Parts: sequence; C-alpha cells; structure tokens
Amino acid sequence: MPRGVYDAIVLGAGGVGSAAMWQLASRGLRVLGVDRFHPPHDRGSSHGQTRIIRQAYFEHADYVPLLLESYRLWEDLEQFAGRQLKRETGLIQVGPADGIVVPGVLSAAEQHGLDVERLTAREVEQRWPAFRVPVDSVGVFERRAGLLHVEACVEACLGAAKAAGAELLAGVEVFDWSTGDDIVVRTNAGDFRTARLVIAAGAWAGPLLAPLGVELQVRRKVQMWFDPGEAKTQAHAGFPCFLFELSRGTFYGFPVIDPRGLKAADH
Repeated sequence: MPRGVYDAIVLGAGGVGSAAMWQLASRGLRVLGVDRFHPPHDRGSSHGQTRIIRQAYFEHADYVPLLLESYRLWEDLEQFAGRQLKRETGLIQVGPADGIVVPGVLSAAEQHGLDVERLTAREVEQRWPAFRVPVDSVGVFERRAGLLHVEACVEACLGAAKAAGAELLAGVEVFDWSTGDDIVVRTNAGDFRTARLVIAAGAWAGPLLAPLGVELQVRRKVQMWFDPGEAKTQAHAGFPCFLFELSRGTFYGFPVIDPRGLKAADH
C-alpha cells in the first residue's frame, strides 16, 4: 500500500519544481517534492550561476503577461528570503532589423507598452565599447531586463515552500507512476499517493513523461566563462546582459559579477 497521501507531488525540485512547490503549498495544498539529488545542485536545468530574465519576449508577445507576473513574484520571494535574487542589469539584444530577435522584441514591447530603446550598431559600440556589432545589425535595449541568481532562486523557492508546509524528499529516485483512484508514485523511499502530479525532472523527465505520450529530447547546452580582462565588462560598471542573433547562431551572455568572469552560451 502506498504510504503518504498528498494533494500534489512535484517530481524534480529545480527551478520549475521548487517554484511549483512554493505556489502549490502557498495555496494550502499538502505538497511533496521529490529530487534524486540535493537541490540546489549542479545537475539540473537551472544551474550555472545565472539566467536572463526579460519582459519583451521576442519569441511571442503572449509570454509578456506571465513575465510581468513573474517579476512581482520574484520581488515577493526576495522579501521572504531577505536576499537579492534578481538583478536588473539591462539587456542589449542585437540582430538584423528584419531578423527574428529585434522585430520580436519591438512587437512585444509595442503590444504591452514596455520600455525599450532602439540603437544603431554604432550606438551600441559607443555605449558599451567591449561589443563589436555587425554593420548590418541594430540593437534594442531593455532596461528592466537582467539576470537571476539561479541557485539562490531554487534555494529561496524551497525555503518558501517549506515555510508554507511543503515537504522535500532529496536523494530519492522515482521509478514510475500510475493512475487509478489516485496517482501513485513509486520511489526507492516507498510509494506515495496524490491527486495531482507535476513532472519537472529536467533531463530525467523522459521516462516519466512517456506514459503521457510526450517525447523528450535532451540537449546539452554548454556555458562558458571567460576572463575579459576589462573592467568595463563588469556589471557594476553598467555592462548589460546581451543576446546576439548572428548568421552562425544566436548567442547570449552576462556581465562579470564575480571572479569566474564573463559568461556566454549558445541560445
């Protein structure tokens, strides 16, 4: 017989799972989170020091209301945790005027009344001399964008979730789940019954999603840190997060915020 009955079980307690635990528990549900490691850890999708947060989403303007709400929630969580989780460094996005990124940013900003600034390639280089911008590209700067300290965010979400009554089983492997009168989750720590199941297991989610007919392709996304050797790439010197749409791909990065240096990655 399954031991333990919950209103919701969350599989994976990284960036998504920890936030789901917090929000579900804050609504009065009895919540259990299960993670095969001990979050925050270095094996999750929300790992690597920082992630960009922005409002003028070039992917689609429909994301914007969710992002505006997320800003409010991050600020609430900062108040609870008593530490900075979000840093608004600004974000410069560069690409062809008729590409994907810049038109998408401008469209989202126009539809939702967001504050963005258009810049020529020369103006981008003049404001931030460390950049080299292709002559056929333009820029758009979003002042309210910036970065999240992701491991601190996971830790804060878990703290808020536990304060609201959620439980966390760390170092526990999930074997599978099945449905009946309730959902039964089988783990190496025993079986647990729940009315709702949230699967947020990152790279380990494939077998857990298979019963739903959802195919998951896991991709490795490499992040690199460099020593730029220039004080002008420091966040405290006004250097922003950045994203460049180039002919060979789209790349993004962060200002220097600690001795690890300037971080860059393939989008």
